[in-house]
Amino acid sequence: MLAERWWFWVLVGAAAVAIAVTEPRWRRATAAFRAAALRRRLVEAGTGEGVDPGPGGRWSEPWLPGFAVGLWICASPWIWGYDDVDGAIATDVVTGGLIAIVSAAGVLFPALLALNVLAGLWLTTAPWLVGYGTDGNAVGVSDVVAGVVSCALALRGLTAATSRLRAAQPGPIGRIPGRGR
Repeated sequence: MLAERWWFWVLVGAAAVAIAVTEPRWRRATAAFRAAALRRRLVEAGTGEGVDPGPGGRWSEPWLPGFAVGLWICASPWIWGYDDVDGAIATDVVTGGLIAIVSAAGVLFPALLALNVLAGLWLTTAPWLVGYGTDGNAVGVSDVVAGVVSCALALRGLTAATSRLRAAQPGPIGRIPGRGR
């Protein structure tokens, strides 16, 4: 069980500090990626809306922590030592993988983050619905905490995506080709 090893917690702490310290850098990189996707018309805003592709405020791009939480959930059975509990591995690996993938895809398609809210709600109840969290050990606590964090990050991402939308600039509806032009 990895949770009993001191070096594991040093690595987890170092990863958390690295994510926090480099947040402005990956926020700018994410904004540049989104701007490139908008320029290439891989994604478009809705009718009458525009998207501000610039970097938002602090923690306006929660995809990296969301991705890390998804990986944590996938590894939880081996971190906490409940890899022999029926239903726990399937629930955590599938849900954690979904959260990680959706967090990364939420950069361009922020509406997908609503799936992470649902996945987080599932994680908070799965230990008891599936039946592997009845002992009151780390199994249930890990999934509940990860589920709440996943919900919070997804809601933050949805809020930040909504604040990037603005009314589109007025312009011509269509163009009529003229003669000789």
